[in-house]
Amino acid sequence: MSAILSGQIIKSLLKSQTAESRPYVLWMAQEYNINDQQFYSKSRSERKEIIHQLFNNSSTIPSWLSGHWQNETGYAFPSGHTLLAVTWALLALILLKFRQHYVIVSSIIIWSILIELSRLLLGMHSPIDLITSILIAWIISLICYFYARKWHIVDK
Repeated sequence: MSAILSGQIIKSLLKSQTAESRPYVLWMAQEYNINDQQFYSKSRSERKEIIHQLFNNSSTIPSWLSGHWQNETGYAFPSGHTLLAVTWALLALILLKFRQHYVIVSSIIIWSILIELSRLLLGMHSPIDLITSILIAWIISLICYFYARKWHIVDK
């Protein structure tokens, strides 16, 4: 649990420090002449309303995607979903040993990859957001592996 919690704390700190706009917000800024800095200066409910007004009955953006954007109006960098999924996948590899639990580990890895792809396809993150999240998850997992070996949770 400490791996997951530390990842989410790191993600929250980085998001607040970097304040990187989501790709869909940058697209909206270009297409609809909206300043992304002004967009983020508004409250979450105001950002949600802007997206709703822009894409209500839109022929270009499906309602399900507009709804997703309305629920995800925070900053992009790094990807919290990717960080969470990759941390789980790496911990599964480390703790469950791929050869002994290949169905479970493979399923978690596939789930993680699908989450990463969805973040790109939904316009929520750029590749650098995902790459950074994967690196953070890798570092966290290595630290956990070190302690798991030290405390004899996994074999050497």
